[in-house]
Amino acid sequence: MGNNFYKEDIGSEVLIIGGAEDKLNERHIVRKFVEMSGGSEASILVIPVPSDFPIATAFLYRTIFEKLGVKKVKILSATSSKDFLTLDTNEELDGITGIFLTGGDQMRLTSIIGGTTFLEELKIKVKNGTVLAGSSAGAAGFSSTMIVRGEPTAQPLKDSIRLCPGLGILQNIIIDQHFTQRTRISRLITAVSYNPSNLGIGIDENTAIHIGRDGILEVLGTGTVTIIDGSNVSYNTIAEVAESEPFSIIGLQINILNRGVRYDLNNRKPIEMFGDYLQI
Repeated sequence: MGNNFYKEDIGSEVLIIGGAEDKLNERHIVRKFVEMSGGSEASILVIPVPSDFPIATAFLYRTIFEKLGVKKVKILSATSSKDFLTLDTNEELDGITGIFLTGGDQMRLTSIIGGTTFLEELKIKVKNGTVLAGSSAGAAGFSSTMIVRGEPTAQPLKDSIRLCPGLGILQNIIIDQHFTQRTRISRLITAVSYNPSNLGIGIDENTAIHIGRDGILEVLGTGTVTIIDGSNVSYNTIAEVAESEPFSIIGLQINILNRGVRYDLNNRKPIEMFGDYLQI
C-alpha cells in the first residue's frame, strides 16, 4: 500500500498489551518492556491515570519493575485534569527511558490527558526514542480513534460501538483489548467498517504486540492477535442501514496470529509464520 502510516508517526518501539498480563510468575511481557527500556539501567515512568485506583495500581507496577531489577521507577503524580494544569512536565519526563500506561478506563485516560502539554511532550519523547507501553485501557488509548463502549453481539451492528478520539500516538490503527476473552470480534469489525482505512488489532489477555521502529509487529504471550484489514473492501452498507441493524461488508481480511508471528504494518502483510517465511 505504501502509506507508511506507522513509521511516519512514531520513532520508538512500542509494546501494546491486551490486559491481564502475567504479573506474578514468569512475567514475560513486562520483562520485555523492562528489556526494551534499558534493563537494570532503565528509568521508568508509570502513568496510572486510566485506573479507578491509581495509587494502588501504580505501586503494584512499581513493585513489579523493581523486582525485575529496575532501580529507577517513578509514578506520575498527576491523576486529574486539575493536577495536569500545574504539572512540571519537564521534571516528570526528564531522563525517562520507558513509559507505562496502566489499565482502567480509556475514556478517563483521554479526557484527563488529552490536550495537555504533558501529552505533547510525551509524544515528542516517544518520537525521539523513549519506549512506550500500555495495558488494556492504556493500550486502547494509543489509537487516534478508539473504542470506548461496545457490548459483544452475535453479528456486527451499526450502533454496537461508540468511538471517540484517542491520544493519537498510533495513526490509522484501532486497538481492542481482552479480545477473545470478551468476544469482541464483532465490535472491532464494526469499528473498521466505519472507516476501512483503519487497521483493527484485537489483542488477547496475557498477550502483547511489540512494534519496532520499522513498523514490524511481533506477537508475544500466550494468546492470539486478530488483525482486521479493510483496505480491499469492495462493498459496505454501514452508512445505509438503520442504527440497530446489521450491515454488509465484503472484502475484509482477517488474520489471526500467535506468538512469534510477525506482521508488516506498513504493507499490511504477515512476513513470518512458525518458521516458514513468506516472501513479500
